[in-house]
Amino acid sequence: MKISLEIGDKSGEGKCYVNLGVAYCSLGDSKKAIKYYEKSLKIFREIGDKSGEGKCYTNLGVAYDSLGNFKKAIEFYEKSLKICLEIGNKSGDGKCYTNLGVAYCS
Repeated sequence: MKISLEIGDKSGEGKCYVNLGVAYCSLGDSKKAIKYYEKSLKIFREIGDKSGEGKCYTNLGVAYDSLGNFKKAIEFYEKSLKICLEIGNKSGDGKCYTNLGVAYCS
């Protein structure tokens, strides 16, 4: 993170925030993970990184899913799916459909 900030690498900074979010989610602190995912989402939007934006939406969906907020999870999975379809990310859209199915079943 420090190096990304020093050299003005916004993409690297966004990825660092994603990694921090993943780490906190793995530790069971989904609320803290959400804060980092939101920071990364803001950066990816600013720099026009649609792929990064889509991944952030998926990660936010996973975090809200783990908190039992399935309505919010579905909202983020649908945003991710829209981007995956827009940019032609077949692997990503498959994951989105799976995540949506699981969330609707919960």
